[in-house]
Amino acid sequence: MSSWALFQFFRLHFFMKEPGVTFFHPRRISQKLMRIVFVIYMAITLVLTSIQFMAEYKRTQDEVLSELEVLEHTFHTALATSLWQMNEAQLEALAKGLMSMPVIVGVDIVNPSGEFILAPRDFPPEEKPLWLFSIEKSLNWTLNSNEIPLGVLKLYSSSDVIMNRVLFGFFLIALNAIVKTAFLWVLFLWAFQRFLGTPLQKLTSNIDEIDLEHVGDNKLQLGIQDENEIKSLQEQFNNMLLRIKSDRQSLIQDEENRRRWLEEEVTTRTQELQALNVKLTQLASTDALTGLCNRRVFFEQAQFQMDLSTRQSTPLCLLVLDIDNFKAINDTFGHSAGDGVLCCFADVISSRLRKTDIFGRIGGEEFAVLLIDTDLEAAALVAEKLRQSVLLSTFEYDAQEIKFSVSIGVSRYCEDDESFKDFFVRSDDLLYRAKRNGRNRVEKMPI
Repeated sequence: MSSWALFQFFRLHFFMKEPGVTFFHPRRISQKLMRIVFVIYMAITLVLTSIQFMAEYKRTQDEVLSELEVLEHTFHTALATSLWQMNEAQLEALAKGLMSMPVIVGVDIVNPSGEFILAPRDFPPEEKPLWLFSIEKSLNWTLNSNEIPLGVLKLYSSSDVIMNRVLFGFFLIALNAIVKTAFLWVLFLWAFQRFLGTPLQKLTSNIDEIDLEHVGDNKLQLGIQDENEIKSLQEQFNNMLLRIKSDRQSLIQDEENRRRWLEEEVTTRTQELQALNVKLTQLASTDALTGLCNRRVFFEQAQFQMDLSTRQSTPLCLLVLDIDNFKAINDTFGHSAGDGVLCCFADVISSRLRKTDIFGRIGGEEFAVLLIDTDLEAAALVAEKLRQSVLLSTFEYDAQEIKFSVSIGVSRYCEDDESFKDFFVRSDDLLYRAKRNGRNRVEKMPI
């Protein structure tokens, strides 16, 4: 008899039903008994088959462990001797011999400090067996009746080894269970398709036809009349579609609001970053107190002008200025007053210079002015005017007038100057000559 004929026979004799009668809600006693027997039989079959599997697996595992014990006993003395003699080549050969045994998938030899001496594996790390089990034995050396611990030996086997041995037995057990349940399985498939498979297929087909752009506009129609779980699922799914439509509209609106907010935030942050970059550039190139260019920028610009003067054969002069007795001002009136004097000094000098001249604070109370396209005599006149202007200036602080003066060293650019540093040192030396000669004066280099 073919499978289809067998299926039709059972379908006609066991499932000819009245309207409204299903396998899950039968009215006939035979159908109820069939359902109960089928469920009980399947449960018992699964339990017994699982017990058989577990018993066979456990028996085979015990055999493997016994074999590991035998192998450990066989190699124990040789391994201990190799460890005692520190013969690494012999130790590796013994480990290789152990790994050649079909029952062993890994060997660990660990020294008394817990460090691995050897740890070969019969599998790559990414293909580790489902389950590893092992035996562990201490390796000792007897010397003068004393046991000296040399380390620990671990021999590993795995579930793969067991499965290779019991695979045929498992196959017979499984085949026996399959043959026993095949007939009932055919009947179950029919009931599954009739009462669950077909409605689920309709449900899947309806879901595939749902347009995500218009979710909630169409509803599932499975054509189910009975009040059962599938019909309840249909109703719940239709309600869910309506909620999804409502939530989707809310999410779209929230996303639009968030996008606009993000664009505004990005614009604001970009403007702030641009302003911060401008400020950072300014801070990196200017003196924070006086607003003049700092030492680094002054030297860079001066070097450029010096190179340009060389190419164009134009005169270039440098003034190095230092406020006289500035430490006394700080000690007498305080550092706040000293800062005010520095700012006042910078304003006085700046107001007397051309736009093309470069003025910078070199450090402390020392300043420098680069006079472009100016010869030494003209530079000395400019320095003298600056000295007089400073001498006539006054800084008021805390209802007190603070007078101060300046010493200036003036030099011109010479062709043998290798860099601006040479130019600057010459002017700086003239400044200190002015200091030594009494301050509040201008010293220029010889013509």
